[in-house]
Amino acid sequence: MPEQLSPLEAPKWALDRFLQLTPAADGWTADVPPSWAPTGAAHGGVLFAIAITAMRRVSPHPDVLTATAHFLRPTAPGPAQVTAELVRGGGAHATVQATIVQDGKETLRVLAVFGVLPDDPPRSELVPPTLPPPEECAPALGSELQAGADATDYGSSLDVRVDPTVGWLNGRRAGNAEITGWCRTSDERPHDDASLALFADAFPPPVFDVLPAFYVPTLELTLHVRGRATTPWLLGRFTTRAINEPYHEEDGLLWDGAGNLVAMSRQFALTRT
Repeated sequence: MPEQLSPLEAPKWALDRFLQLTPAADGWTADVPPSWAPTGAAHGGVLFAIAITAMRRVSPHPDVLTATAHFLRPTAPGPAQVTAELVRGGGAHATVQATIVQDGKETLRVLAVFGVLPDDPPRSELVPPTLPPPEECAPALGSELQAGADATDYGSSLDVRVDPTVGWLNGRRAGNAEITGWCRTSDERPHDDASLALFADAFPPPVFDVLPAFYVPTLELTLHVRGRATTPWLLGRFTTRAINEPYHEEDGLLWDGAGNLVAMSRQFALTRT
């Protein structure tokens, strides 16, 4: 897990430089760079990660076990106010709430349960997808972080590579609302609950293989952290099983390179065609 830094220390990893929070009167201020808002609204997984970063600062326990984010309205590039509040503590688990506010309006609210994640990976019948190695898969977001690149650039800070046989990548829709692939940060930052929240929303939506969707904004996203990732590369499988336009759900699974399940997610989203 990336180490906790004092406000005077510069973060080592590109993602942590983006997730930095500046103390303010009622919490912290975060800055949303335009490069992390490719549609004009900030990426939902990134906002989720910012909220988790703030919640860690008030939780008496170290690990997010489950967290649910509700996206109330779009968050634009620029400054945003972040708050975190301990709702309940005093036992093996703590409940923490966070908000992101911009221009006086709440844009995101997150409720999370913190505890201590077991060191042993979970026993599970879920099997990671069989994929070619990352170098043989198709880049989904952008190239690896290049020397001198903007440290907060969405496309170059994340390395997501998907199954090269997926239909819409080859100019056709196969009608199979599933996408599998590899993901990591381009500088191979160790994973924690913030990066898992980000990667739970970093893959192209599975509905791309079914509908001519161009924009899929998230209404709600839930993350369950199930294990500690031991490798920079994660394997992901994301599926959609029910679509009634303009709504659909998306279930996600993330494993580390050793085949251990590290996260499960579900989101409810809009389908804009």
